[in-house]
Amino acid sequence: MRRIKNALILAGGDSTRFWPLSEKSFFTFLGKPLIMYQIEELAKYAANLTIIANKNNAVAIKRLIDNSNIGLTAQVIIQKDTLTGQAGAIYTLKSLIKGEIIIVNANDVIDYSIIKKIAGTAISKNKMVFVGKKKNEYFPGGYLRFAKNKELVEIVEKPKKENIPSNYVKLMADYYSDFGELIKALEQTTAVNDDHYEQAINYLLSTEIKRDYIIYEGYWRSLKYPWHVLTMMGTQLESIKEAKISKVAEIAKSAIITGPVVIEDGVRIGDHAKIAGPTFIGKGSVISDFCLVRNSEIGEDCLIGSYTEVARSYIGNKVFLHRNYIGDSVLDDGVMFGAQAVTANLRFDGQSVTSLIGDEKVNTDLVKMGSIVGKNSKIGVNSTLTPGVKVGVNCLIMSREIARFDLEDNTYLIGGEERENTNK
Repeated sequence: MRRIKNALILAGGDSTRFWPLSEKSFFTFLGKPLIMYQIEELAKYAANLTIIANKNNAVAIKRLIDNSNIGLTAQVIIQKDTLTGQAGAIYTLKSLIKGEIIIVNANDVIDYSIIKKIAGTAISKNKMVFVGKKKNEYFPGGYLRFAKNKELVEIVEKPKKENIPSNYVKLMADYYSDFGELIKALEQTTAVNDDHYEQAINYLLSTEIKRDYIIYEGYWRSLKYPWHVLTMMGTQLESIKEAKISKVAEIAKSAIITGPVVIEDGVRIGDHAKIAGPTFIGKGSVISDFCLVRNSEIGEDCLIGSYTEVARSYIGNKVFLHRNYIGDSVLDDGVMFGAQAVTANLRFDGQSVTSLIGDEKVNTDLVKMGSIVGKNSKIGVNSTLTPGVKVGVNCLIMSREIARFDLEDNTYLIGGEERENTNK
C-alpha cells in the first residue's frame, strides 16, 4: 500500500464553542484521548506526521506521542500568528513541509481507510482531492459546488439554508500533491469571514490545477459543540464487539451484564446492578447495588451510588452520583450529584432540544438531551437540570433548585438567584 508522504493534524483551535467542556483533542473515549485515535489511524497511511498545536496543548500532545509506539516520524509545531484559523496553522509549515500532504482536523473522526482511496486517486492523475459527504439536513460548514459537468468548482463556506449549492458537505480530509501550491494560494488570498483557507482552495479551483472529489459514505463524528460528545461516544461504543471483563474486577453474583461491555481493572459491581452494553467502565469505578448503566461510558474512580440510572451518558473521572437519573448527559471530571438530583432529557412537545452558544440559539438535532456539566461542579439534593442546560466549571446548585438556563463558570444557584462562587 502506498503511503502519503505527509499528514497534518490541525489541533490549534481554542475550543470556545465546546464550553463548559475544554480541550476537544484530549477528551477521552474508552480511556483514550481523541487525538490518539487520529494519530494511530494516520500512522497506517502516512510516512510522516505533523501536528499543529497551540501553546496550551503542544507539550501534552508531544508527551502523548513520546509515550506511544506509532511507527512513523512525528513532530508537534506551535501555530504562529502570521495568519488566523486553519490558514494560519497551515502557513506555519511554509518552510517545513514539501511534497504531497493530507490535512485533517483534530476534532473529526472518520473511517480513515478512505485515505487509501485518496492515495490511489491522487497518484493516477490529480493535484488536489477533496472529500464530500451527503447531508440531508443543514450543516453550518463548507459545501461543494459543482458545474453542470459535475466538476468541482467551489467550496461555499457556511451558506444560508436556502442557498446551499448541493447536499454535499466538505469533510476535512484534503489532499494536495504539492504543498507549495497551497502556500502560494494562501499568499494570494485573504479572509472574508474567517474563511481564508476556503478562499485559498477556491483560488486553486479557479486555476488549471487538476482536481477530484470522493463521495464518502462512512461515519463522521465531529466535536464542535459539547453535546457532540454523546454522538462521538456512541460511535466509539459501537466499536466494542464483545465483553471484555478484567479478571481483577469484582462483580456480585446477582449482578446482570448483557451485551458488549468493557469493564477495566479494579471495577466493583454491586448486588442486583445491571450493566447493558455497549458500555465502558473505567478503572477503579464502583457501580453500587441496584444501579442501571446502559449505553454509557463511565470514567475512572467514579462512584455510581445505589439506585442510580445512567443512560446514554458520558461520565468523566472521579464523578460521584447517588440515587440519580442521568440521561443523555455529559458530566466532566469531579462532578458530584446529591441524592435524587436528576437531568431532564425530553421536552414535553417532543421537539429537538436547543442550546445557547454565545447569543445564538443552536438546534442540537437531539430529541433527547440532558445536561452538560463542567468540571468540579456540584448539584444539590432534589435539584433538576432541564433539557439542554449547560453548567459551567466549579458551579454549585443548591438543594431543590431548578436550573432552567446555563450557568457561567464559578456560579452559585441558590433561591433561584445566581451568585458568584468565591470558593474556587
